[in-house]
Amino acid sequence: MKAKIWAAKQVFNGIAKIVKKKKDKKELDGYRNLSVQVKQLQKTVSKQGKYIEELEKEVAILKSNSHPPVFFKSDYKNILKKLEKLENAK
Repeated sequence: MKAKIWAAKQVFNGIAKIVKKKKDKKELDGYRNLSVQVKQLQKTVSKQGKYIEELEKEVAILKSNSHPPVFFKSDYKNILKKLEKLENAK
């Protein structure tokens, strides 16, 4: 009787170890998948950062090559007055 109980305990312990190993393996696989995803996200963010830097450089170049506006907000009233005079002259 004791031998049967001992054998049953051994079988149960063996099964428990196998189940635990499979569970641990699934958890490790999950962590590996997360690790791969994080690395991919880091690469993507890095590429986007470099792209943004390039765009900022291009904007800076365009700003340096652009000219100031011909008319300012303070000139609008004078321009409107001159347009009215021209329209009334006809």
